[in-house]
Amino acid sequence: MKLSEMKSALAEHDLKLTKSLGQNFLHDQNQLRRIVSAAEIGPADKILEIGPGLGPLTELLAAEAGEVLAIEKDRRLFDYLSNKFSAVSHLKLLHADALEYVKINRHWRGWKLAANLPYSVASPLLVELAWAEEPPERLTATLQL
Repeated sequence: MKLSEMKSALAEHDLKLTKSLGQNFLHDQNQLRRIVSAAEIGPADKILEIGPGLGPLTELLAAEAGEVLAIEKDRRLFDYLSNKFSAVSHLKLLHADALEYVKINRHWRGWKLAANLPYSVASPLLVELAWAEEPPERLTATLQL
């Protein structure tokens, strides 16, 4: 999803970025491909994405992985993503606070994190995942400004 497409989607759906949620959407296709490449995703992999926003990374992850769980806290974006990815059967969207979710769900064996994390929760999320009873086998993340 290019910057112009993101701006159009935001305007078309009357979506505004929320500073309190630290929303800054990654649109650089080269950077998105770098995240996917660094995550070393195969067709049998299960991927956790936190804060998918408008879904440009989600698209790439769903194209490579066998299963994707994308957690979005913002109800407006969750609704947008649910519509956008309604036909992708191996993508599960969850409307939740990702930090609370990973504090409760401590078993991530066989999963990989691939995400452009919101700055405000990046450190606690990474710590929770790293110290989980069964942590993900790989953590690949960039941090939003």
